[in-house]
Parts: sequence; C-alpha cells; structure tokens
Amino acid sequence: MSEQPNRTAGQLVDELTSDTTQLVRAEIRKGQQELLGKAREASRGAALLGGAAVLGALAAGTSVAFVVRAVGKVVPPPTAAFLTTALYGAGAAALTAAGLQEVRRVGPLWPEETLASVREDVRAARHAG
Repeated sequence: MSEQPNRTAGQLVDELTSDTTQLVRAEIRKGQQELLGKAREASRGAALLGGAAVLGALAAGTSVAFVVRAVGKVVPPPTAAFLTTALYGAGAAALTAAGLQEVRRVGPLWPEETLASVREDVRAARHAG
C-alpha cells in the first residue's frame, strides 16, 4: 500500500479490496500449477493401474483359451485353466501393487504448498489487524 496521508476510508477499502483480489488470484494460479504438476506425476501410476485392469480382465475372460489349450497338452485341462488364470492374476496383482506404490509416492493430490501459503496469508492478516 502507498503511504499517503489524508486518504479516505473509501480509498483504503478500495485499495484493500484490490490487494486482496490480486493475492487470491495469485494463490489460485499457484494452486492450479501445483495440481497440474501432481497430475503429471500421478499419470504413470494411473497407467500402471490401467495395465493391471487389462490383465485382470484377461484373467477373467475367455481370451486366454489359447494358453489354456497349450498348457492343457502338458497337464489336464482343468489344471491348465487354473494355472493360466493364476498367471494372469499374478501379473495383474503385480501391476496393481506397482501402480498404487507410484500413486502413493506422489502423495496427496491437493495443492499442499498453496494451502500452506494461504494459511500463512490468513495468519499474517490476523496479526496485522
């Protein structure tokens, strides 16, 4: 704020409103950038989870008939079906674990730095008043 004696209350309120608006806009921009960065980091984990979903669907679907038949030439057909399902299920479980670990590594998806900055702004405004 500029140091001018004899400012009216209306001028002070206008200046305070303008300063507050600028601060809020800056904090919103900062929050948007922080969320965008976190979303980019989380995308790898989301891709791993998507892969896990595909492999999980293969474990439950009939598209594994070829593998079941191939294994069925070595072991009885029911055992071949069980082994194939277990193989795809294990792959899906491994991808799920890796995807969840990646998403957890990123941390919370809300803008932590922006929230801390806003808290500090509120604290400063309370003590200034």
